Amino acid sequence: MKILADQMHEIRRKQAEELSQKINQELEELEMKNAKINVKVEFLENEYLKTGKDNVTFYIITNKGEEEKELSKIASGGEMSRTMLAIKKVLADSDKMPVLVFDEIDTGISGKAANSVANKLKKISNSHQVMCISHLPNIAAMADYNYFISKEVYQDRTKTQIKLLQEKEVIEEIARISAGEVNEVSLQYANELRNKKAS
Repeated sequence: MKILADQMHEIRRKQAEELSQKINQELEELEMKNAKINVKVEFLENEYLKTGKDNVTFYIITNKGEEEKELSKIASGGEMSRTMLAIKKVLADSDKMPVLVFDEIDTGISGKAANSVANKLKKISNSHQVMCISHLPNIAAMADYNYFISKEVYQDRTKTQIKLLQEKEVIEEIARISAGEVNEVSLQYANELRNKKAS
């Protein structure tokens, strides 16, 4: 039993190094150039788990000069969103997961980072079915199909409705979420974002 546990530990240690490198490459592409993930495999001398004698923990440094912390303890919503996107991207490539669901992956990001996330999601969609709930125009503009989700109270019950948008409605919704209203300027911006998707 100990021999098998030792062998598993060595395999995990090597795979953890490779996994860390792949995630760090994704983080760099998501405008987190100073972030470093470190997947640590701790060998438990006096304890056996169902999966062997290893405790695997994800650690991260988000900015230069900071101490390494457990991934679960980082504070920034934007950092967590992009880190989880990077991890999901790498793991999806390995386990051939057909569908990826991202619920508000855009939390705490804007500008260049938002564009990077939008491009990354588009790239992932080349090999996986991607479903993404987003409030950012940059991300919504990249979708092949856009759905509008709304809630309304009817007879003291809250009901959720979902509607597939036609292209004209997509442009108007992107304009609305980008500027808070649909006007000539926001429509022009929405069209520009949709044109980037096509290019």
